[in-house]
Amino acid sequence: MENITGIILAGGKSSRMGTDKGLLILNGKKIVEHISEALAQKVDTVMFIANNVNYDFLGYKVYQDLVKNCGPMGGIYTALEKSETEKNMIVSCDIPAVSSGMIGYIISQSADEDALVPIHNGETEPLCAVYKKSSALKIKEIMKLGNYKMKDALQKLNTRYIDVTHYAGYTANLFLNINTPQEFKALK
Repeated sequence: MENITGIILAGGKSSRMGTDKGLLILNGKKIVEHISEALAQKVDTVMFIANNVNYDFLGYKVYQDLVKNCGPMGGIYTALEKSETEKNMIVSCDIPAVSSGMIGYIISQSADEDALVPIHNGETEPLCAVYKKSSALKIKEIMKLGNYKMKDALQKLNTRYIDVTHYAGYTANLFLNINTPQEFKALK
């Protein structure tokens, strides 16, 4: 079995939430605890990309963005640069309901593409996807052009999309994204 690193992106500014999303408490645990537990069941190593030092409480390595103010693309670039494995499962800290089963399913579908991105009900999930370490250079080149849109980056990478609605444990809630206090309250 090949080694794979699980990486949680927690470097966002959380401007709409008003507080660090990953550190919010959901069902008695911080959101990142739920995600890291799900990831740890399916990967060899877990690490965080976060510009907040408060993410070291779980005992995993935490790295700050190598290139600041580039949004999720900067986090993915940093993750791939810091990873020691070719295959990397990247998950954003604001999708707290993602399951280890879904993570395992996504990983199992990946092959030799630069990025394997789930799609469901017409929505793509580039922040819950598998990326090859070797695609970091292409991402860096895209960022140098000043374009930080993941949708555009995925068009320049060898990207494959998979419909995850066929996964037996699929529900739309698995990818529910929490950005505002209202969305968090609704999830609770």
